[in-house]
Amino acid sequence: MVQLETPPVAVENGERGTREMYMILYPKELEDEVIEALESTGVPGYTEMPKMVGRGRHIRHFDNAVWPGATGCVFSVLTPQEAQSRFLPTFQALAASLDKRSNGLYGLHIFALPCAQLI
Repeated sequence: MVQLETPPVAVENGERGTREMYMILYPKELEDEVIEALESTGVPGYTEMPKMVGRGRHIRHFDNAVWPGATGCVFSVLTPQEAQSRFLPTFQALAASLDKRSNGLYGLHIFALPCAQLI
C-alpha cells in the first residue's frame, strides 16, 4: 500500500470538464443487444464486466442450477452532455422495447456516478 502525506487531488481535464461513469446493468442473455446499442451511440470506449452474480430486492442470480442467471455490466465515462445527446435516449428506447417485448420480465438499469480521474 502506498501511503500519501496529503490526499490525492482530482485532476480536471480542461477539454472534457465534468464526467460521469454510466453503469448499465442488464440480463446476461441480452448482452449482444446491449453492446450493439452501446456501440451505436458512439461512446469513446467502454469496459465490460460480463458476469456478475448476487441478490437483489426481488430475485437472486448466482449462475447455478438453484439460482440461474447472471447480470452483465458495462460502463463508460462520459460528460453529461455526451450522455444526453445519444447515450441516454438510445437506452431509454431500448429499455422501453425490452419492457414491452418481455411484458415487464426483462429490463435494464443505468446508474450515473461522479467520476474524477486522480492519476
